[in-house]
Amino acid sequence: MTGYGRRRVLQAGGFVAAGVLASGSATADDRTRTHRGESTDRGWTARRGTPGNTGYSAGTSGPQDPAVVDWEQAGAGGSIAVADGVIYRTIDGAVHAFSTEDGDPIAESDDVGAAGAPAIADGRIYVGGENLLAFESDEFVDGEGEVGTVWQQGFDGDVSEPIVADGRAFVVSEGALHAVDTEGGARLWSRSPDERKLVSQSVAVADGAVFTTDGRSLYALEANDGTDRWATADGGFRDQVIVATDDAVAVQVGGLDEVAVYETETGDLRWIGDGYAPALATDDRIYTLAENAVVGYDRESGDEQWRPGLESAIYGPPVADDEKLYVGIRSPDGDAGIVALDLEDGILEWSIETEAHPHDLAIADDTLYAVADGLLAIRAESAFDDVDANETDGDNVTQPENGNDTFETRDPEDVGDDGGNDTDDGNGNGEPEDVDEVLGDDDDEEIPGFTTGAGIAGGAVVLEWLRRTAVDESVSEREQE
Repeated sequence: MTGYGRRRVLQAGGFVAAGVLASGSATADDRTRTHRGESTDRGWTARRGTPGNTGYSAGTSGPQDPAVVDWEQAGAGGSIAVADGVIYRTIDGAVHAFSTEDGDPIAESDDVGAAGAPAIADGRIYVGGENLLAFESDEFVDGEGEVGTVWQQGFDGDVSEPIVADGRAFVVSEGALHAVDTEGGARLWSRSPDERKLVSQSVAVADGAVFTTDGRSLYALEANDGTDRWATADGGFRDQVIVATDDAVAVQVGGLDEVAVYETETGDLRWIGDGYAPALATDDRIYTLAENAVVGYDRESGDEQWRPGLESAIYGPPVADDEKLYVGIRSPDGDAGIVALDLEDGILEWSIETEAHPHDLAIADDTLYAVADGLLAIRAESAFDDVDANETDGDNVTQPENGNDTFETRDPEDVGDDGGNDTDDGNGNGEPEDVDEVLGDDDDEEIPGFTTGAGIAGGAVVLEWLRRTAVDESVSEREQE
């Protein structure tokens, strides 16, 4: 941890941004606090699952061991949102809907310039890109006729991925934050800093506030009217995801190696931990992406409580249900896969080898979805025992034989020299698994440990994810022209 980062954050704690944003302030009595950063819709309703970007699917479960790839959908596309048996994603400017059962296409819109992950709320699909657009989900589910927009709202520039909460869609466009009424598409309020532009990325919404950054300050604004709640002046925020819960908001600060957690109510600094980025927030922990690990900290105290029982791995952004943490990994040799780790002790539950590094995961209806070169649906093997091997239901959807034709599943009991993982508590009290063994690299003459070079690669993976989450690739390309 750098002293620079700690000093700057401590000075910023509790700083009120009076006059930094161009409107008045609100008292505590004026605030509407109905949203707690958790989705009330059934499914995974935004890129990171909730309006607060928590990556946590409370009250649900992902695939149980043994887990296998049920189906694979080839071809590139954006990150996904899932609700009521339908997967939504943007592909080539259009919004597409696919069946969660088999990955088959259901319906698609015209090319409307859509980009980034959709957001789902109250029976509608919202998406950014060239404009902010709203669709009725029923039109996709019916799979009949044209899928038209309910409304669209234009801005001076491209629109970030929307975050939807309490009847408002929040987006950033041309450096300003906008709140749009989800019913009819009218602009409710807009805010922008006096001197700098806000980063064009998804905001976070929780505890009745919207959290956004211009790269130098972290702003908390009242979601109902856009008035100031507080701001920090740390000066080290990156273009990345902000994670917010009902009482804490986490963001990377101080360069590359620190994550700061603030009180959502006051902006007071709660604690600082190591990490490239905040990546996950459950009921009692906040997890960060560190150089060679995912680290879980107590949400209140900041005490380190969790590390994975897996060494030599380069991690992507994790997601979690009530029992397990799921994360895409890569070995120093470049092998890729997904692992499920116990939330209590970090023990490896199961692993699946993939051809490409997964950069986004989603949990819905006992299924883990992974966005890599294509889209994978991972389920418990018992969920499709009766499926015919190599059955093909669509032009770009296949079901691998036994779920493992392309993707290798490894039982933790077969990994390592100890015949299992019973002694590994994920906190250094046992012998952790080695990622090369987990990903099936047993034929290598030498199994490399985590070296400085691997650490650099790990940072590159994290920074690539930050780039992806900051704004959709197609939007970035247009902005750079």
